[in-house]
Amino acid sequence: MKAYVYTAPFTIEEQERPIPVPDKNQVRIKVKAVSICGSDTGGFKGTSAMRQAPLVMGHEFSGVVDAYGEGVEHPAIALGGRVVVYPNIPCGECPDCKAGLPNLCENRFIPGTTMPAGSYDGAMAEYVVVPADKLIELPDKISFEEGSMFEPTSVALRGAKMLKDVKGKTVTVFGAGPIGLLCVECLKYLGASEIISIDINSERLEVARECGASHTINSMEEDPVAKVMELTGGNGAYAGMDAVGIAVSLNTSMKMVRNGGEVSMVGMGVERMDGFEYKYAVAHEMKLYGSYCYVDELYEIVDLLMENKINLKALITSEVPMSEVQNKMMELTSGKSKDVKVILKND
Repeated sequence: MKAYVYTAPFTIEEQERPIPVPDKNQVRIKVKAVSICGSDTGGFKGTSAMRQAPLVMGHEFSGVVDAYGEGVEHPAIALGGRVVVYPNIPCGECPDCKAGLPNLCENRFIPGTTMPAGSYDGAMAEYVVVPADKLIELPDKISFEEGSMFEPTSVALRGAKMLKDVKGKTVTVFGAGPIGLLCVECLKYLGASEIISIDINSERLEVARECGASHTINSMEEDPVAKVMELTGGNGAYAGMDAVGIAVSLNTSMKMVRNGGEVSMVGMGVERMDGFEYKYAVAHEMKLYGSYCYVDELYEIVDLLMENKINLKALITSEVPMSEVQNKMMELTSGKSKDVKVILKND
């Protein structure tokens, strides 16, 4: 099979590899679509410890069931069935797993990444092998391209759910990258009455409108805090989401919400946050919620799409053959790309 292997910074090579054989309780997936994640581009640049060469990247993907390994009896999804894969593979034995937080398991694997437990080749290939209990059936109504976006949508949904009750409330979202745009969609689904999207890119803010933002603010052109105060009669937003994860975005998110308000932190732009206004957070009783990955949220996405509660097509800006991954990665890391979500496709 053809596999697209990250071998060094800024280098993904097409290699010929044996078709993987599913082990006991595993399933082989014929990959149809892979969504490129921002963490993939960080890995491509050589700046992420979660991508160690050599590695086949790709953890946001969909495909069809190609073969089951030994021990999989009476599978719920037949051979040829359309599927999305839940890519977190926790150990199931640690305190976090037993506490219902498999997303925090230090011993987990994720296809397409290098975790403390080790590397696991992902879906930027013709085939990938995963545990058989990680499959989610993909209805015919939902495209493989949309299926490849279940994973990031789940990240946004968990982050939005961290806020206690947004129904009928005004919420800000700092950042209009893929996760920020998906946060807008999830907040709209959860019933927020006004969603204010903030970014420095006017084109991304136009997409935010399409995703359900009531107002957009280009923070290069106007003061987002002052504008939010104007929009809310001086009260501030009920809550906010920081989908960037740098000091400016978190500090601004706190100042745009009411005293005693909540901010859900889903962006991870920096490892350490120099410049975080800690005293402001304490003196205004900010409630900051870290939100990482997802638990059961990924299983909810099918129903949200079937009921037209979210629109993932709005974010897909390019669909290219898998063989174009090197060129697309170079484009995405150039700083000049206008893409929101790029989907790699196998025939």
